[in-house]
Amino acid sequence: MNHFPTHALPSCPPGADPSTLVPAIDEWTGAPAVAELVRTFGGSPPSLELADRLEWLELFTAHHWDYRAGGERHNSKKTRYGEDIDQLVAHAAGSLGLSGRNRPGHTRYRHVLVAGGAVRTCAARSAFAADLVVDGLDIEQVAGLGSLRPVTDRELGHARSLGLTGVQTEFDAMDAGLVRAFHLDLPIDDQLMPGAGSGGSRLRTYRSSGRSIHTLAAPSTEPATRRANTADTLLFWAEQVGRPEPADRILLVTTDLHVPFQHCDALRTLTLRYGCGVDTVGLEPTALADPLLRHAYEPSDVLQELRSAILSMRALHTALLALRTTVG
Repeated sequence: MNHFPTHALPSCPPGADPSTLVPAIDEWTGAPAVAELVRTFGGSPPSLELADRLEWLELFTAHHWDYRAGGERHNSKKTRYGEDIDQLVAHAAGSLGLSGRNRPGHTRYRHVLVAGGAVRTCAARSAFAADLVVDGLDIEQVAGLGSLRPVTDRELGHARSLGLTGVQTEFDAMDAGLVRAFHLDLPIDDQLMPGAGSGGSRLRTYRSSGRSIHTLAAPSTEPATRRANTADTLLFWAEQVGRPEPADRILLVTTDLHVPFQHCDALRTLTLRYGCGVDTVGLEPTALADPLLRHAYEPSDVLQELRSAILSMRALHTALLALRTTVG
């Protein structure tokens, strides 16, 4: 049985020097859990400087843990390897922050951002964010981060089973999830901004219990070739809604498996640009009370998101090096 030490994700307090993120990335990518997984899948962890190690890990995971092949997460290949490897993957997930990170580090945040996804994901994450507020989390604003991606036929079935109506896009799913979770009335503003390809956007605003709650769909920064990704959505929120300041703390709410990669994307997009602090928490799908939302991940899902975390950490490290060069 493998029991690995728990490694903190890179973190930077509001207004602090972001160069402190570099040793945290170094520690995480050099963690025993990463090394053991690499060895188990036939690799030999090299002794390299951080930039070269990140490049090596990206290439290694592309060969061994890329079950999406450029597709959507829900279409990724599901793989089980046997009890020993399955247990190794589960222990590594806990060590590296892909599970068990479901409580905020602070009691007050200026902004709570709910990451989007499929219909059930939007509903579950919205409910989780609302539960945190009920449990005493002090917040000023909430924003649900979606897109104008049309939902699939399967997602339409999920929406019907959950009693969510009018769901045609991810934006609709996120909006319906927030309305239900935070008991919202009619919006006070609704803006639709058309664009070619994936360049359209939308922003809807509510007022509830003295705070603003927004649902947004961000445009892609490469609208001709892909839909908006996490970084695009975070940047759109910051420019159009949040306008974060160096003293602000932001809480990103997602699912446990996606905490590391989305956290690093938020650090790169928000902390490096605006100086604000970012914490990220993830709900545990196996612990959800609603059987329509409860589910478990396959080991291949965990490895896929470990690859996503490595890609995001490499992008963060590259941005930190560029920032250091600019400042210097």
